[in-house]
Amino acid sequence: MRLTAPHFCLTCLSLEVNHIPYSRLPRTKNKRVLVVLDRADADLKLLSSKQLPRDAFKNKVVWITGASQGLGEQLALTFAEHGARLILSARNKDRLEQVGTACKEAYGTEVEVLPLDVCAPFADLQGAAAKADDVFDGAGVDYFIHNAGASQHAAVEDTTTEVAEKMFELNVLGPIALTRAALPFLLSRGHCRIVVVSSMAAVVPAPGQAMYSATKLAMHGYFSTLQAELNDRRAPLNLSCPGPIATGTEGTPRNVFSAQVLTKPVHLSTHEERGGAKKRLSPPRVAELIARAAYNRADVAWIARHPVLLLGYLCQYWPTLGIWIMKKIGPLRAAQLKSGGSGYDIKSMLFGTGRVKSD
Repeated sequence: MRLTAPHFCLTCLSLEVNHIPYSRLPRTKNKRVLVVLDRADADLKLLSSKQLPRDAFKNKVVWITGASQGLGEQLALTFAEHGARLILSARNKDRLEQVGTACKEAYGTEVEVLPLDVCAPFADLQGAAAKADDVFDGAGVDYFIHNAGASQHAAVEDTTTEVAEKMFELNVLGPIALTRAALPFLLSRGHCRIVVVSSMAAVVPAPGQAMYSATKLAMHGYFSTLQAELNDRRAPLNLSCPGPIATGTEGTPRNVFSAQVLTKPVHLSTHEERGGAKKRLSPPRVAELIARAAYNRADVAWIARHPVLLLGYLCQYWPTLGIWIMKKIGPLRAAQLKSGGSGYDIKSMLFGTGRVKSD
């Protein structure tokens, strides 16, 4: 039997919900394919791409925004490990200095700290872009990584207009303005790659995170268009879409908007995401895959475990079923997040807690 996309999606959904052992699947070529796909933590094109060599980014200048914590901090360490020279930007200069010191001590990396608020006036962003272009004896920027931003957990009806506006300013308008400020420098060099850290929330609806999903969809639309416009300008662009990441663990802070305000940095152990930790990828793994996508010049990369990765395939290739599932779990996921539960246990959301109902 040929393994069609719908058949694969239904089978993986069954495995996800029922936790069926692979030993119970028939011994076929399709079984081996299912095992690989069901255990995947990224799209197949990325997983089949070339692994990062030790010197993948040797002497390359990598400018990372949002580099003071979470995924941004891990991206700095990952690129440093593979030979890059770093420009680290965020608002918190002290934290940037700490991240830079960690990169230097671990890998002997050259690091330049460039404090920056992506929501600053355009003239300030132009000044920052000029400084980034001039560091390391005017080497220019080889990889420009947009990572600044914040997440949000709140039901639509509870989210204030103030939070919506602040999220769009931080997650969308700021990165767009910084790109416009930096683009003349990047294009003049003729050797820069733009890496945009988007989200699987731009691919799969995210009940309980509507404003976050909206900002990532807006970002995805803008930078996909820019990607097409720059095709003949020697400035390729990659959209990396991570799913749930285990940031906020082991003392690593994470910024999250609530319904009304941007909360103080929180930690996974005391936050609503603790129940879904097993569905999340570690920051080092996500950073490695983002770097791998950049190195292999991928246009788009999906980085997530199931059920998010599976729902991405469904929403992309079988939207009727994808929408049906999202409508089924949407109210429950929003309620779980609001009450401090996991938003990634598809079994409990589809069938309730405990054993799956049988006919």
